[in-house]
Amino acid sequence: MFIYEPTPVEGFDLQVYRLKSERGIVGTPNPEMTTNIACFGDNNMAGKHPDWVQMSKDGPALRTNKRYNFRWDIVCNHEKQMVDYMLDLIEDTAEKTKGITLSSMHFADHGFCVCPRCREAYEKSGLDWLEWRAQTVTDFIKSAKERVKNKPFYVGLLPDPVNAYERFGMDFDALAEYADAFVVPHWSRSYATPWYFESLSRAFKNLLKKPVYPGLYIRGPGDDPNEVEKPEQIIKTACRIARTGVDGLIFLAGNATIMKEFQKAAVANVKLREELEGYGGKPVLDLIDRWESIIQ
Repeated sequence: MFIYEPTPVEGFDLQVYRLKSERGIVGTPNPEMTTNIACFGDNNMAGKHPDWVQMSKDGPALRTNKRYNFRWDIVCNHEKQMVDYMLDLIEDTAEKTKGITLSSMHFADHGFCVCPRCREAYEKSGLDWLEWRAQTVTDFIKSAKERVKNKPFYVGLLPDPVNAYERFGMDFDALAEYADAFVVPHWSRSYATPWYFESLSRAFKNLLKKPVYPGLYIRGPGDDPNEVEKPEQIIKTACRIARTGVDGLIFLAGNATIMKEFQKAAVANVKLREELEGYGGKPVLDLIDRWESIIQ
């Protein structure tokens, strides 16, 4: 479970609170939950420090840059004040909660970052451009792992199994040295074509050397319930993903009420559960069976 408030919901083995989203606002940790922290995706810091924003020849890593369609603003991986701030937040939170999952720890996309900080670091490195970018991301994850110590440590990947190294500086094998597991968001307001999400999950399960947990989107903060996918299709997609052999699934909701409504809808749809028998998604059906015993 992946939720935007520090409220546990019964029926999930992993309860993740999104302490710091890409908005840049930091909440209060819940010691009973694992904590998600968005790193360099940070609208707040980008607004306060425009000179910290990642740069490319096609402009900055801002939501206003139509060449890239960013959903948030992204701060430079080599801005020392930002790096220190993030590592201190990770360490402090790890001491107070069950574990840490990180997201937005990578470069923004192709061509980033060419700010003066990054140009200097790249020239000193002696590496080629792509190696230097990957080393930057891996070094940050290594430092974060040291701050997390022996708590569970999950690393979030963007859902591109083919170009992640060139686009974002994510070296899956190198990151696997430090991650206990990977979280791969398949966030979408529509799951009308589950084949695509099944294919992505199958690819990541084949590539990654640590357990992989794809994420499915129920309803996020501020979403119109009429503009997101119905529980029936989410459950069908979850079963399709589960049959790829992934190690678990993470469901995202804006708050506990939304998550509980999803659980109730899943339990109530007995006909769908019967149809999905033999579909290959037994772990999902077993999970719904568990919910049946706790849903009032």
